[in-house]
Amino acid sequence: MKKQENAVLTVVGKNHIGILAGVATAVAEANGNVIEVSQKVMDDFFTMNMLIDVTDLSCTIHQLEENIKASLPETEVHLMHDNIFSAMHSI
Repeated sequence: MKKQENAVLTVVGKNHIGILAGVATAVAEANGNVIEVSQKVMDDFFTMNMLIDVTDLSCTIHQLEENIKASLPETEVHLMHDNIFSAMHSI
């Protein structure tokens, strides 16, 4: 059995209809699975953190990030494997 691999996604931008749906669709199309999501609208800005199971991804994490960016052109999108995320925050 494969060890589960996760990635952390951060999305920030001007709020508009369909941001969460666009991200979830891109993740599903890449055979990823949303584990947990936290979102908030502050004033007119949308912020979201998402934990994604990328164990069986049908593309690279970089390609998934680019697909999400393409569907949300005026939004900041960052996707990072949890090993890198954990290493950056353990110092």
